[in-house]
Amino acid sequence: MARAAMESLDGIDRMMMSGTRATLVLAKDSKLTEADVAKALKDKGLKFESFEKQTVARPAAAYVAKTPKFT
Repeated sequence: MARAAMESLDGIDRMMMSGTRATLVLAKDSKLTEADVAKALKDKGLKFESFEKQTVARPAAAYVAKTPKFT
C-alpha cells in the first residue's frame, strides 16, 4: 500500500523502499511537499510519520560492474 501511495505522486523518477521508509528520487524540476506525501498516504489509509528532504547532486556518470560468477 505504501508503494502505491508514493507511486500516485507526480514527479517521482525512482523509488526505493526499505521496511517502512521510502526514498524518492524526483524528476528534474519536480517539487514534493510534506503535505503531498501526507495526503497520498492518508488516501490509502496509511499513517504519515515523518518527512525528511535532502538535496544531493546527480552523478555525472554511472558505472555497472560485471560479476559473471554472481549473475
